[in-house]
Amino acid sequence: MTKTEIVIPASTSNLGASFDACGLALALYLRVTVDERESGFEVVTSGEGEARMPRDESNLILRVARSVGDLRGKKIEGARLLVHSEIPLARGLGSSSAAIIAGLSVYETLSGERLTEEELFSYALRFEDHGDNLAPSLQGGLVVACVVDRAGRGRSLVTVKRAWPEEVKVVLCIPEFEMGTTQMRGVLPREVTLTDAVFNIQRSALLQALISERRFDQFSEALRDRLHQQHRVPLGPGLTDVLKMNDQTGDYPGLLGVAVSGAGSTMIAFATENFLQIGGEMSGRLASAGVGSRTVEVEVDNRGRVVR
Repeated sequence: MTKTEIVIPASTSNLGASFDACGLALALYLRVTVDERESGFEVVTSGEGEARMPRDESNLILRVARSVGDLRGKKIEGARLLVHSEIPLARGLGSSSAAIIAGLSVYETLSGERLTEEELFSYALRFEDHGDNLAPSLQGGLVVACVVDRAGRGRSLVTVKRAWPEEVKVVLCIPEFEMGTTQMRGVLPREVTLTDAVFNIQRSALLQALISERRFDQFSEALRDRLHQQHRVPLGPGLTDVLKMNDQTGDYPGLLGVAVSGAGSTMIAFATENFLQIGGEMSGRLASAGVGSRTVEVEVDNRGRVVR
């Protein structure tokens, strides 16, 4: 019996105006060691949220692997899965997307099959609709992801991966409270005005252009949003004050912009220097609202999934 290690990066999505369209892989990892067995499954968890991660058949990684086997008519026999996560749960950092990509990778490991990228995304979308998290967790880097309907083959993703500029670093401010994706979806309006839709389309396009041309002076403008952040931040104490830093970048040397990571509660800052000071300001604003937090300076992962 052989052992295989699967490494999947975390992700931040939405990136301000690029709602449901763009995500970025981060160097926080979900690591799964697959120890093949003749029969039976065991899941051993450690790291972030270990006490809450199921160790039975309901574990998302195992559930995905077995479901894909059922769909493809190929039974996977057994394995011991050692699961270690650096990705906080329910904080807008793509923990479920990482688990789904890991589950697909476990299926490939145990079945000996190699799924095409279209197949991987098609199966992944059966478990959640967040292509802007699923794509960077598989591919790494900055990824634009569009859900498409393949005639006769169901939904999948069209993606374009871009290398992230090395000079732009990421600071995460992770509050002690969670914000569930389903709940945060529920607070969004079903319809928006044409003016607000155009506002976001323009800034979503601006983000891609400024990355291409390294026009980082326009970063904060590209993160402005009228579709989701204004509805979500009032539900988290102190988040509104942290988001205001996106309008105050001139007060903090090196700060390019601030946004909500995914559905929250994590807030993400993009900067070129003074990372400790920027993280301290974010954390301080939360502390003023009575909220504890931790800050992490994290690299962008440009590799994506690794199986070895």
